[in-house]
Amino acid sequence: MAYAAARFLESSLRALDGDGDVYECSFVQSDLTELPFFASRVKLCQKGVESLILSDLQGLTEYEQKALEALICCPLE
Repeated sequence: MAYAAARFLESSLRALDGDGDVYECSFVQSDLTELPFFASRVKLCQKGVESLILSDLQGLTEYEQKALEALICCPLE
């Protein structure tokens, strides 16, 4: 968890410094699934999130699809 936070912070600082090519994964509000929030790739800029990079879930393996369905059906309590 600390590594993820450090990486996101470093990327955020790069974006604040004007780097125009900064992408990270973030937990954001999304219509990708029935879940209200989902981890997606975002492009960062000096003002925060410039754009949300939505990709469909078509390329999931059978194992990944079953895991996603289990998460949607029975989220962690």
